[in-house]
Amino acid sequence: MKKLLVFAIGLYALLMVSGLVFAQASAGKLVARTCVSCHAGGRICEKLGTRPQEAWLQTVDRMRSNGATVSETDAATIAEYLSTAKPGVKPLCGK
Repeated sequence: MKKLLVFAIGLYALLMVSGLVFAQASAGKLVARTCVSCHAGGRICEKLGTRPQEAWLQTVDRMRSNGATVSETDAATIAEYLSTAKPGVKPLCGK
């Protein structure tokens, strides 16, 4: 019974981690699809790791006011991704 409990906890942890990895990958694709349609990836890449989420959200909101078609939910996802992405991350930075 103890082995089954340990296995279940391990499986749950694995599923949670894989869900987070999938969410990060999906957010990265959203950023690539949305932001890179107007901006070169390099412009965004050079700012990764330097700005907090709120600053990215302000930037995305400014892009929305300039005509970018991004929902509020996607704007929050983009801002969160950009605030946590490491410099050089795929698919934005192509490395």
